[in-house]
Amino acid sequence: MMRAVAVRQFRGVPERMDLPVPTAARGEVLVRVVAAGVNPFDWKIVDGIFDGKRPHRFPLIVGIDASGVVEGLGAGVARFAVGDRIYGQFLHDPIGDGTYAEYSTAAEATGVAKIPSSVDAVLAAAVPTSGMTALDAIETADLTRGATLLIVGATGGVGSFATEIAASRGLRVIATARPEDASRMQSLGAEETVDRTRGSVAESVRASHPDGVDGLLDVASDGKGFAELAHLVRPGGVALTTAFVGDPAALEGRQVRVVNVDLQPRADLLERLSAELDAGRLRIPVESKVPLDEAPAAFTRARSLSGRGKTVIVL
Repeated sequence: MMRAVAVRQFRGVPERMDLPVPTAARGEVLVRVVAAGVNPFDWKIVDGIFDGKRPHRFPLIVGIDASGVVEGLGAGVARFAVGDRIYGQFLHDPIGDGTYAEYSTAAEATGVAKIPSSVDAVLAAAVPTSGMTALDAIETADLTRGATLLIVGATGGVGSFATEIAASRGLRVIATARPEDASRMQSLGAEETVDRTRGSVAESVRASHPDGVDGLLDVASDGKGFAELAHLVRPGGVALTTAFVGDPAALEGRQVRVVNVDLQPRADLLERLSAELDAGRLRIPVESKVPLDEAPAAFTRARSLSGRGKTVIVL
């Protein structure tokens, strides 16, 4: 048996439980979890985002991101060996073998890779989903050096990674941040910050950039909010949302490309992040570390508060 945090049904309250250690199926590795990263998608799964679309099993162990050590190999595994330190997004069918647990399984063909030699395993757990989403978004935006990118929701995990990646590629980043977070965002490379708690972000940015911006990456707004901000983008620019609330047809007349960022975890994407981490060009924005027994409370807090970096569960 192992310690885990799980729910008994969709929209259930996460509980600490003792559950059987999973078995690695064909193409999977069994991982002794060192740490698990907390993501907004964790509670979307608990709320049933895949209900009726993908198979589940209950009790459903929460969590999709983890770092750890390979303890066992399923048939056909070729990329990893027992003893390898790996990290990544472990989500696979049937959904329920999550990462808030002492052991989990990961499919070697998806978004998992060896932990960079220079990176602490606990910190690595904060990277996979947020980091891959940020890198995928910046690469999809395909903006040229010197272009202006507005990042809304910049202080959370995806936004923090995106700010640093964009700045490292020569983009001029405008990041939304409360005054107490402004210096951190500037240290990540943001040239400007906008306090979204003080009136309209769109009005503030329009006042300082009357000609608009070249790109928008929005990880926080609903459909109405995204549509308002997307009108800041100049013709030929791009507006991306991670909340899947963009209407690609809405701005065709203005020649603005609208993209709903739909992350498909891939080993090559994570390996490119690994290279950035190993080279010291990317920092990991961990805000707090909590033990597994406190994970249910951390899950609830993360769901109700605006993010300032990442929370990791340490086993």
